[in-house]
Amino acid sequence: MKKLKQIISLLVKLGIAVAVLAYLLNKMGLEKLGDTLKTTAQEWPWLLAGFTLCLAPLLVCVIRWKAILDAQDMRLGLRRVNTIFFIGLFFNSFMIGPTGGDFIKAYYTSRETNHKKTEAVTTIFIDRIIGLLVMALMVGIVILARWTFFMTDPVTRAFAWPALIACGIVVAGIVVAFSVHIFELFPWLKRWNHIPVIGKVVDIVERAYNAFYVCRKNPRLLLALMLYSLAIQFLFVTISWLVGTALSLGLPFLAYLSLSPLVALIGAIPVTPGGIGIREGASIKLWAVLGVPDEKAFLLAFIPYLFLVLWGLPGGILFLVHRPPEGLGGCRPPGGA
Repeated sequence: MKKLKQIISLLVKLGIAVAVLAYLLNKMGLEKLGDTLKTTAQEWPWLLAGFTLCLAPLLVCVIRWKAILDAQDMRLGLRRVNTIFFIGLFFNSFMIGPTGGDFIKAYYTSRETNHKKTEAVTTIFIDRIIGLLVMALMVGIVILARWTFFMTDPVTRAFAWPALIACGIVVAGIVVAFSVHIFELFPWLKRWNHIPVIGKVVDIVERAYNAFYVCRKNPRLLLALMLYSLAIQFLFVTISWLVGTALSLGLPFLAYLSLSPLVALIGAIPVTPGGIGIREGASIKLWAVLGVPDEKAFLLAFIPYLFLVLWGLPGGILFLVHRPPEGLGGCRPPGGA
């Protein structure tokens, strides 16, 4: 029943993505989009620069995840972490659904760290949460710093208010999660450990929460993770600027700093696989305020996403050649070579 619900949910998300893309393509016109693509391709040095720079935030993601793994005493070499990360990126890019890559990353990490499956999954969760927190903070700060810009136009205002509310909820929720240790506040929960089935669930939740709480007890680690995440966000803004230059938009860097993180935050809403369609639709609406044509705004959101997909390809090769260290079991997930 659970698997059936997941399949139905995925089909619904795919249907929404197809419907939104069909609407946007029909609105822009395929011929106009094709002409824009041809013109943009002539500015290939800017696109190549954007594609090359796209590797930088991915490598920072690797470093951030390794810092979390080290904090959980899951000592993996940087090379191993890099390999597992890009294998996960490959599956996130080429498997339908957002969790395929996370499952693979958790599988390999647990295989290489004495089968700490719960802790392996938790490190991925922490990695995502920290990234979302910094993105939300960045969007909120930019909106407040450029209050007049966002509140003057009804379109930017319509996006800014929900974003501010969402950012407030995300930040408040994460602050509470980092500030309160549930199993210390409610010690009676540990008594359930002796109850069959329920005890196993409580034990898994406690192990996951303890892993998550490590960041709370290590301010230096938390600060480092946030700085890594901030660097990642600025690098992606720079990539958007390079793509915008290839599209001949002629807009200042401040424009990209104002709108690109907001588009990314909207694209992170799990309505469609990978945010396809939702991200591009938001981009068209927001960049229109600055006079950017629909087809260019569409590509401004889609091309950086395409860069990420292309950088996921090496992960497929790594998947074929990667082997766990001797002594940790040599089996591979289904489909491995």
